[in-house]
Amino acid sequence: MIINQQIKLLNILKFYGQKKSLDILNNVSNKIKPFISDKRLKRFEDSINNRNKRFIIVCENLDNPGNFAAVVRSADAIGIQNLCLINEGGNLDSNFEKYDRVSLGSGKWVTVNKYYSTTKCIEKLKEQGYSIWASDLSATAFQFDQLIFQPNKLTPQLSYFLSESIKNVNSLNNNNQEEEELIKNLAINELYNNNNKIVNNNNNKNFIRNDEKIALVFGNESNGISELMRSLSDRRFYLPMVGFVESFNISVSVAMTLSFLKMQGVITPDLSPLDKIKLLNKFVLSSIPKNKLVLEKLGFDSDLILKLIK
Repeated sequence: MIINQQIKLLNILKFYGQKKSLDILNNVSNKIKPFISDKRLKRFEDSINNRNKRFIIVCENLDNPGNFAAVVRSADAIGIQNLCLINEGGNLDSNFEKYDRVSLGSGKWVTVNKYYSTTKCIEKLKEQGYSIWASDLSATAFQFDQLIFQPNKLTPQLSYFLSESIKNVNSLNNNNQEEEELIKNLAINELYNNNNKIVNNNNNKNFIRNDEKIALVFGNESNGISELMRSLSDRRFYLPMVGFVESFNISVSVAMTLSFLKMQGVITPDLSPLDKIKLLNKFVLSSIPKNKLVLEKLGFDSDLILKLIK
């Protein structure tokens, strides 16, 4: 009983702490927006409104910083906000001159958390509620394209065929647009109701619930994931190949995996209002020279603001 009360109190404190942060950062945002063009601001807002944090990309002990930069570029393009870089040997720290050239500046717009320990990275992700899925060619791995993800929205392909089917039926009824929209909504609701029943009642591991948070792990270019990562992962997967090659380049693997998820309709915008305002302030401030001085002149504690958006 006491523990439950403590948890409730912590949640209340967390809620009010987040609300206070949101109020502060909204105030900052209103003051710093005039320092950039409307066009640039709109681009920031459009990008942030399409970001996803349900999926995280994790790269373990890569040898080539250019490969990680290419991964960052793909993640940014598809809307993945968070990545983790595990660099146990520290071999990437002194060789990052290629990074910006290959990522084309994408590193400024995504969040990369660096770890020098596989264990610490995975522990942190599991604390945040993520399942660990590692790319692996071992015999117990499952084929990624055989998964059935519970969709968060109607995919463009299904929406198109549904609309066309309804039009064909509705042509017999004088093309009543209101009726067409009603039929489509009924069909969508029935589709989602059936989908939920299938996921809830089916024990098949190929069915993935839409509330499962997933960290996708990709290993070293030559050796793949470590034995430690293999033991810590919840699931292991592989991308199917039919040619003579034994593996894809890591950046290709990441891009293919994310593209599959995008086509499944599961990489959808999901940032909270606090996440969004943090990113917006971060992006805007990155475009303002001497931003700490600007914040101070506007009456803000620059160290506090930079800490809040970190």
